Amino acid sequence: MEDVGSLQALFPLTSPIPNPVTHSSLLQPSDLSREEDLQRNAGSFRHWWTAITATKDAIVAQQKKANPPPPHIEKTLGLLSTPEARLGLQKLVYLYESALVHFPTSFKLWKAYLQMRCLYVLGKATKPKRAGGRKKLAEMREALEDELENAETWGSGLDGVIGWEEWKALVATFERAVIWLPT
Repeated sequence: MEDVGSLQALFPLTSPIPNPVTHSSLLQPSDLSREEDLQRNAGSFRHWWTAITATKDAIVAQQKKANPPPPHIEKTLGLLSTPEARLGLQKLVYLYESALVHFPTSFKLWKAYLQMRCLYVLGKATKPKRAGGRKKLAEMREALEDELENAETWGSGLDGVIGWEEWKALVATFERAVIWLPT
């Protein structure tokens, strides 16, 4: 069984923002043509979006092939319990951050980036299903109570003590999104 110190040593994964200079495993020789294409077409949102989507699909396929981690590690680290998942997060953060340099006010890009980061840190979101219809003109107190009952919950996320640095990096990313997105 691994101790808390060895698990904490795995983090932070996304602070400072990973790039090929600081993380040599981010780029493989097969990624060079994609990187060259993105450099030539840096102003093309479609090229960035296609590269991010293709990378995300490749990471999901690679994670499905990976050996499952021990249950206690999976419970503690959530989706980041395998080395493949941790490297996948770093690759996606690198791509999203690189795209945001060129499109800092893109709502679509920020939304996808924040959802991806939340998935890795908070786990999968679950929202309880509502039964029956809603009143059209409910009183404010009842509406607030209903909202609390139907609040979104997260499951199988990264432990807050072990991944504290990753949680802080997620909050900092949300703050940057608020600053960049137009009001």
